[in-house]
Amino acid sequence: MPLSLIPTDDHALATRLKRQLMGLVSYLMFLVPLLYSVHEGWLGFGYASLAAFLAAALAINIAFFIAIRSRATARFADPSLMMAQIAVACLLALVMGYFVASGAMVIVLMLFFTSFFFGVFSFGMRQYLTLTAAVAASYAVMLLCKYGVAQRSGTAFRLELLHFMILIIVLLWLSLLGSYIAGLRRALEQKKHALATALARLKELASRDELTGLHNRRHLMESLEAQLERARRHGEPFSLCILDIDLFKRINDTHGHGVGDEALREFADRIRSQLRRMDVVGRSQVDSTFGRYGGEEFLLVLPYAPGSGARACVERLRAAMHAQPFPTSAGPLAVTFSAGIAQYRADESITQVIQRADEALYRAKANGRDRDECAD
Repeated sequence: MPLSLIPTDDHALATRLKRQLMGLVSYLMFLVPLLYSVHEGWLGFGYASLAAFLAAALAINIAFFIAIRSRATARFADPSLMMAQIAVACLLALVMGYFVASGAMVIVLMLFFTSFFFGVFSFGMRQYLTLTAAVAASYAVMLLCKYGVAQRSGTAFRLELLHFMILIIVLLWLSLLGSYIAGLRRALEQKKHALATALARLKELASRDELTGLHNRRHLMESLEAQLERARRHGEPFSLCILDIDLFKRINDTHGHGVGDEALREFADRIRSQLRRMDVVGRSQVDSTFGRYGGEEFLLVLPYAPGSGARACVERLRAAMHAQPFPTSAGPLAVTFSAGIAQYRADESITQVIQRADEALYRAKANGRDRDECAD
């Protein structure tokens, strides 16, 4: 598979590369005014030197692009190398400033301003001010090298000092504005993350039964649809079990609904804890889906399990119920359940599977409760 210029499977890397290409385009945008400056004689070199200067700038940017694209910079604190790229751009602007006539220094100033704008993507106030101080010091050194002592009393040097003051003022304002915008971006990212977390939490709450903490009917049906699709596509078996607490109405009538709620929660916890420790037909029970179907009915979906495997699983769950009574505020209660089991048949709908499991549950109830029946 050929390597794409901008990856589609890594959003963060793609964003960094697009920003880097924006920097490359910004260099090319200055080509026209630079050519015009050479034509007018405002640059201290000709077209050949300008071509070499632009070639060097492009080569440096291509090197940055390759380093970022290869993910060699991914382990760095700043994987986009933004500080390094802006520093190189400012260095190139200083070199250009040395050769540009004082009347055309606006080109150099714009190179600095354009470079600083890219700091909005990641810089804070400290980084901006550090860069501003470095540019100011470097620019001052460049002026001292460009103009000898005898030239510093002339109009050209005084005009350069005016450009220097304008540069410092604008860079300071860009530092303030850029750091403010960067702060807004970070705040927005934090709010976006908080919103995503809240939405995930809401989705989780929407799929849970409030009393037991188990998956609710809506989630169970979605899980069954996904399981049905997998069974049809790969021919893998799965079974559905409906568990119903025996004589639950008697618990409510005798001890009150509060005790009934305690029994529901204990039933859910006991089944859930057993499923974590069990294997069904050699596969981890982590894949199973267990939830409250409604009232005192619970639904258990067992991927990869044929009817016999599902029945063995249900019997182990029943043994856990018999092991000890449920602790409640009304005292220990012996709680049992009946179960109907149905293995998925080819081309069967979810409704049909549930209906067969429900019919099997009805037979288990009719045959004395505290037992399970298979639809097959």
